[in-house]
Amino acid sequence: MSFIDSRQQLHWAAQAVAGVGRSLVPPQPDDSHSNLGWSRVHRAMIGGLGAGLRFRDLTLLVIKDRGLIDEEFPLRGRNLDDAFGFFEKYFGKAVRRPNKQEALPVPPPSTFDPADDDLARLDRLYDSADFVLQAFRSKRENASEVRCWPHHFDIATLQTFDGGGSIGAGFLAGDGQHQQPYWYVNAHPRPAGVDAFAPLPLGFWNKEHWFGAVLLGDQTREDAAAFLEAAATALRS
Repeated sequence: MSFIDSRQQLHWAAQAVAGVGRSLVPPQPDDSHSNLGWSRVHRAMIGGLGAGLRFRDLTLLVIKDRGLIDEEFPLRGRNLDDAFGFFEKYFGKAVRRPNKQEALPVPPPSTFDPADDDLARLDRLYDSADFVLQAFRSKRENASEVRCWPHHFDIATLQTFDGGGSIGAGFLAGDGQHQQPYWYVNAHPRPAGVDAFAPLPLGFWNKEHWFGAVLLGDQTREDAAAFLEAAATALRS
């Protein structure tokens, strides 16, 4: 249970970063004002106005010009109100907490206290995910930037096609359906004849709650990339 608890704590900490975007950045129809991007230099998810979360030590950051860190706020031993309060004090404005639609399915921790080994693993997983997804995106037209969406805490890219169809590819460190980390590829609209899809060389077709390809567990970058390519090809054929 340690990893799941640490993952959920990290997910909650990211809500304070997302809150800066939700409160202080002009809203966008697709909610992109609240999303985050991985910074390999800082080993952190960075959102609007330079607000960020460094994974390895669960520390909030504010990144200013030229990528310099202006403020840091370690969260260990503190609570979620402290996290929001740090950004409110720094920016001098209220930072909105998640509403009903944005709230996570588990309550926030009374005190942040994740395991160091879990944070190191999460840092490694999201860094690799960003690397693989950037390469996947670079080979495709009309693919969105690789971004982390704070509600599900998945890092993903979306390729759109003429006529309104799309294929999404991403990674997340686990959720209520799959407790362990996993990669996914899905399509919109939902393909017809899903039972006729041939087995994948890596991963499997998820048919519960949503249809798409899933690859469970910590994977090498090579295997993750091969999975994304095979699943995306199958969904477009």
